[in-house]
This record gives sequence, structure tokens and C-alpha cells, in this order.
Amino acid sequence: MGNSSYDFCIGTDNTSLGRTITGMLHEAGFYSSGTNKSVPALLRTLRTVQPWLAVIDTALPPGNIEQLASIIENDVLSAAVYINTTGIDLDLYVQLKWPVDAPVLTAVAEAVCNEFAHKKRLQQEIEDLQRKLDHRKQIEKAKGLVAEYFKLNEEQAYHLLRKASMEQSISLAALARHIIEEPAYLAALSPHRQNP
Repeated sequence: MGNSSYDFCIGTDNTSLGRTITGMLHEAGFYSSGTNKSVPALLRTLRTVQPWLAVIDTALPPGNIEQLASIIENDVLSAAVYINTTGIDLDLYVQLKWPVDAPVLTAVAEAVCNEFAHKKRLQQEIEDLQRKLDHRKQIEKAKGLVAEYFKLNEEQAYHLLRKASMEQSISLAALARHIIEEPAYLAALSPHRQNP
């Protein structure tokens, strides 16, 4: 295993299978966040503990393993490896037919964890970009309100916002949010008005 150390949880009601998988992964440097014996218990663990990896027996009761896989994937709960003990074919997900050799399990586990880490980074970047876009939209809207209220052009309105932001020691986005949520806040900016 590489330099990364990942935690995992197992979803199986087969004690022997759970022990065997835990032993294989511990040997490779993974550490356990526990074993869950049902789909609801596994989902609770994934949502609260947020382990890097879920190793799931396709015989995990009760319910539809494909639906579980879909929830884990769509909610980005963890990396997942499905141990196929039932013959169910999960075409869209990473699965290994049981029994599996320890080196194969650990190599696949590390690969899906690395891919999950990459996915989480991309998701964070997307969220950051969305937040910046939202802030930009708020600033543009506030700039329009300031321009209209004080009869300024856009550039003058933007300078007024920047100056007020610095003097009040708040971000431009926070100031814009105040103006949008409480239009009366515009009156507080009047001392900051610059002559055209």
C-alpha cells in the first residue's frame, strides 16, 4: 500500500467473511471503522463516521444491493467495493467475486480510495467555484441596487461597495448580502458616497 492510510467499514452479516476481509485490509495498513450487519446500519455508519471505504457483501440484508450502491455513489458517501457472494452482477460498480486473494482486494481497495479522494477534491473545487459564482452574482445585484439608490454608474457603485467593505472590515460578498437582504442597509452607506 502507498503512503495513504484509509479507514473502512464492512457491510456483511457473515461473521467469517467480515473477519477475513478485516484481516486482509489490516495487513495492508487499512484500519477498521466497524462492521454493519444490515443496509440501514451501514448507511448510518457511512453518513456519520464517513469512512474512506465501504466493503459490502452483496448478500447484505435486507433489500436491494443495487439501490444501496446507487445511494452510496450519488450521495458520495465513500469509496465502495462489493464482494460478490450472491452472483448478482453490479455492472456499474466495483465488485470482486468471493473468494478473492488478499493482494487483489487491497490493490482494488486502494485504487477505489484514491479515485474517491480525487472525486472529493473535484467536488470541493466545484463547490468553491459555485460559491464564488454566487458571491459574484450577489455583488453584481448589490452593485445595481447601490447604483440605482445613489444614482451612480456601475463603476462608482462598485468603488462605493469596496470602500464600505474595507471600512466595515467585512467581505464584499457579506456586504452585498446585507444590502440584498435588508435594502434599508443602503442608507448606512450614504456617508461613503463618492462624488462622481
